[in-house]
Amino acid sequence: MQKRKYIIPALTVACCIIMALAETLAEPPYLIKSAVKIALFAGVPLVVLKISGIKIKRSAFSLDRKSILKLIALGAVIYGIIFGVYLATRGVVDYPKLVQSMLEDQQVNSDYFVLVAVYISLGNSFLEEFLFRLISFITLSEYASKRTAYIFSSLMFAVYHIAFIGAAFPLPLFIASLAGLAAGGLIFDYIDDKSGRIYPSWIVHMFADWAIVTVWFLEAGA
Repeated sequence: MQKRKYIIPALTVACCIIMALAETLAEPPYLIKSAVKIALFAGVPLVVLKISGIKIKRSAFSLDRKSILKLIALGAVIYGIIFGVYLATRGVVDYPKLVQSMLEDQQVNSDYFVLVAVYISLGNSFLEEFLFRLISFITLSEYASKRTAYIFSSLMFAVYHIAFIGAAFPLPLFIASLAGLAAGGLIFDYIDDKSGRIYPSWIVHMFADWAIVTVWFLEAGA
């Protein structure tokens, strides 16, 4: 039982490192990169946890319909905040150059931009919530202190995105983004902690990604 609280952090770190290497060194086409992420963020963890005897609560996937409207409202607020920051900093940050650099890093072009945007908002957000919230927070909380789970999952959520952000952001914005991601991770942890379910953070995460995709769309001229 004692060893299990170390398995989840080690698993999360390993999956993030391998994914980061794929993002920065291998740089495969987006479709292959997405398949690798599905394997690393869902397939591998499920196999490792099964072998280790660590169970994921089925209740984590149950749906409380009464909370949906509140979560959608919270998601809309998050969308508004992110988009508002974008509008407020357009005169300071070179968003067209920034977005173009990120699109090139991800090897995304206008031919399938919409499909990628849909996947990022729905599929990619679920994969990240599966690893960082369901496994690294909710499940880890069963074997370690809640405080440890909060700190670990939110930090890993932020650090993981270093590979995605890369050198596209200037240093001040890079640091601010990481701080914002860590804070966002804590918020996602909190709303899942109250319910013990994964879908609350997933819904809010989707809205955050929709805001980012909106900025991509506006600045890339897709």
